[in-house]
Amino acid sequence: MKKSYVNETSLVVNVTIDLGEIGQLIEILEPMIGGETRNWRAEELLRKLRDLRRETVDEAKREFESLATRY
Repeated sequence: MKKSYVNETSLVVNVTIDLGEIGQLIEILEPMIGGETRNWRAEELLRKLRDLRRETVDEAKREFESLATRY
């Protein structure tokens, strides 16, 4: 019998989330940053969400500009 173990911190899950929800998550995490006690996990997650939002907006901009030049 073989057993396998999956480390839950390395498991990758794809989730569909809209840009507004990303913004809401950022707003919720921002108050956790700074202050006397630093929450490193919240800071890292906030950085990733901001990067994701920026990349998503840049990609949408490219798509719209491409559409505008074709028509």
